Amino acid sequence: MNTSSFSYEKFFHGHSVMFIVPHEDDEINMAGATIYGAIQEGLEVYVVFLTNGDYEYTFDVRCNETYQMAKEIGLPQENIIFLGFGDFIGHEIIYNKSAIITSHANHNQTYGADFASLVMSKPKPYSWNGIVESVIDAILHFKPDTIIATDYDTHVDHRLCTFTVESAMEWIIKYTEFRPQLLKGFAYATGYETIDDYYNNHLLSTVINKKALPTDEFSTGNPTLSWIHRLRISVPQACREKKLIQNPIFKAMASHVSQQGYKRGSRLINGDQVFWKRRTDNIALHADITVSSGNANYLNDFLRFNTVDVKSNVYDANNYMWMPSVDDTERKVHISFTKITQIQVIQLFGSVHKSHELCSIRIETSAGKHVQLDEIIHIGQGISYIFDKPLFLEWIDIYIDKQCLGLSEIELYSAINDKYDYCHILADNHFMYNWVVYPGEKIPMITSYIEGIRKDMLTYRESEQKNTYRWLINDKYIDESVLQILIERELTTKPLQLRLESIDGSVFCEGTIRKGTFKDWFALKCNQLQDKLDYLQVKSKYKKGYKAEKAYK
Repeated sequence: MNTSSFSYEKFFHGHSVMFIVPHEDDEINMAGATIYGAIQEGLEVYVVFLTNGDYEYTFDVRCNETYQMAKEIGLPQENIIFLGFGDFIGHEIIYNKSAIITSHANHNQTYGADFASLVMSKPKPYSWNGIVESVIDAILHFKPDTIIATDYDTHVDHRLCTFTVESAMEWIIKYTEFRPQLLKGFAYATGYETIDDYYNNHLLSTVINKKALPTDEFSTGNPTLSWIHRLRISVPQACREKKLIQNPIFKAMASHVSQQGYKRGSRLINGDQVFWKRRTDNIALHADITVSSGNANYLNDFLRFNTVDVKSNVYDANNYMWMPSVDDTERKVHISFTKITQIQVIQLFGSVHKSHELCSIRIETSAGKHVQLDEIIHIGQGISYIFDKPLFLEWIDIYIDKQCLGLSEIELYSAINDKYDYCHILADNHFMYNWVVYPGEKIPMITSYIEGIRKDMLTYRESEQKNTYRWLINDKYIDESVLQILIERELTTKPLQLRLESIDGSVFCEGTIRKGTFKDWFALKCNQLQDKLDYLQVKSKYKKGYKAEKAYK
């Protein structure tokens, strides 16, 4: 039996969480198990849809499917928010931000039980300002403790979601006191278009389908996010159910009949869910920034990259980066504060494309503490420098050499990220719950995932952070250096109870591992065969529903 100290309420820093997604089905693609788990724990969960999904089907169809999805996972219907924008308008809105767009469904303002009409008493135009204002209004109306939003997938509306949410957050941070936690996730490469490994011998963790990425230059759809720096959380027991048609994730996804969700539900069932964190306490957003030459406005706009053409995968540095002029020999950014300000973390972002030359960055502070960062290969996915103790500063100067094209964003924080610490046991890097080593399989490598020491990006520190976790096998403490040796030596058909815990025992994860027999393997394959037969029976029902809706459109 797997148990852990993980809590959604602590993870979300409060009792409410809002999911912002482009289309009706992306909520399950991006975060189905997380939505389900938060609801089961009693949290207030809101799901916000940017568009009405009305390109191929009417809003009524997409709306009714969403309400059915909500029934399957226990989401209150009143917690579903439709912003009412047109499907597939992402490119036009971003390409021409001053225009009002007419959608494929022949609308130019929000409609269909849309939030603006119902709550703000007036629909919003299909424009850049209209959609950003709608997101701001929804966030400030509900004030969730955490927001999870769809990031930069290949679909133009997903890309619109990325820039809309980040622009909304820039405004909220600059002009209000509200500071929700912000997480980003993908709905395509890790969901809708991910690899279907449901019938593997083991419950595997989420993987990214590289074939679903727009280019092989980056490890995720967002050029500023690295796969190795992903944040991972466990999934509830019910979402690990190996009878497919009884799994709430399958049932929720299958509710989106017009999208043939019943064909894709199985690929969403994994041992973890993955996100990336964006801190919302960036002091640089309130600082005065001047530069020796070039446009300083890019350095504190909450956008780590930008583009005017979301149909392409071209990222022109002129659209998102401060770049000093070619004759600028100083190449300097000066950051000043209106009062002495505590700073412990400096994060810098630059060109998303890797340079063939190593670059250097020098940081000087009013406290006399200077930092030299040399041989930097790539800063598009961020570099972070952490001081052992906070500095109290009037100003910071940043100098870049000629090999560094420029900077896209500067983020300054008063303290190390206030992470909720949790852990999980890994088997060959998959989140482990109860692992059976079937005949012919190798014993997996057992390691740990510890959120407290996970890095969001390439990180430099004055001194290294130490791992303060320990291991137990069958309630006996063992040295981590001999963990794998002992597991391989003691593994039998009787489960070994593994426990990973913090020194004080307050943070922990438990799981079991055992050898399986040929009988176990045969039973697994028989159950999988029965599962496939059961699926074929329900598939025919969903297929009839799909054909009926297709005829209706």
